[in-house]
Amino acid sequence: MTCKCADAHEHDVVASSLERVRYFPRQLLTADDMRVEQEYFRERQRRHNRFLHGWGVVCGLEVLPDPATGAMAVKVCAGYALGPWGDEIFVEESTPFDLTYCARRASEECKPAGVIALPAGAPQILQIKIRYVECASRPMRTLPAGCGCDDTACEYSRTRDGFEIQCFLKPTPAPASTPLKVDPAMPACLPCPPDSWLLLAEAQRGATSLTVDNTVRRVVPNTPSLAGA
Repeated sequence: MTCKCADAHEHDVVASSLERVRYFPRQLLTADDMRVEQEYFRERQRRHNRFLHGWGVVCGLEVLPDPATGAMAVKVCAGYALGPWGDEIFVEESTPFDLTYCARRASEECKPAGVIALPAGAPQILQIKIRYVECASRPMRTLPAGCGCDDTACEYSRTRDGFEIQCFLKPTPAPASTPLKVDPAMPACLPCPPDSWLLLAEAQRGATSLTVDNTVRRVVPNTPSLAGA
């Protein structure tokens, strides 16, 4: 789709998939306009993060065994990451997680999902992953529509940035493919990952203890680390 400029520039401009609200006098603004305004800047920030910085752990988020809590218990330390879809993931404080049933943990307004039991048999390698989620917060009553008498309707007035931690069985590795040759003078854009989960670590239950490997994670270098600070 092309958009014809309405000013003195006589040329066609290829439209992006993003659009923002154009304000003008006596304009009627609705909740949808406010959402468009928010999404425009959020999507631009996601695109900036994904294409310029990539995705991965920026700092912290180390996964450590927590034997005092349970044989399969771990804790995810505080830290910051960029998700595969460009979302910021911020863990403010150490978060416990039980690998026994892969119980889902999220920020306080998010309700945990169902429990997934691990299959019996030979020890399996579990991948501990994290992703960005949004949590509705601060419910408030809404005004009744028209002249109705329904005064019980509620809406959440805030959306809080949160995170979700989950574990998955490590999949069977796919056959190695021939890497594509990339011209450094013409770098290719990174493809969009299929899901928003970010791998933090892999864990395996040994004979006497739980082994956690944090080296499998993808890392995004930050400015202080590059400067040697």
